[in-house]
Amino acid sequence: MSLAYLLYSPAELARDVGNHAKQLRLSKNLSRKTLAELSGVSESSIKRFEGTGTITLEAMILLATALDELDPISLLFNPVHPKSHEALKNAKRKRGTK
Repeated sequence: MSLAYLLYSPAELARDVGNHAKQLRLSKNLSRKTLAELSGVSESSIKRFEGTGTITLEAMILLATALDELDPISLLFNPVHPKSHEALKNAKRKRGTK
């Protein structure tokens, strides 16, 4: 886990994600109106997301698809594959059992 993000509140982290989305949109030279047309997400939702980080997961997926950034979204909560024999043995353990 990244210790840097332990210092952020969920709202602060959400604002960072919204700001990153805005920077990505601008780097692709897209207006909010154009992104709204490409994604099917309303301009007002995009504006709110970029300012506050507030958005539904479905709308975030639509924006990520339109911005060609779906891979990071699809990797959220993806289990880490074991990298050693010991980790593989531990991965087979059931929760709460020894």
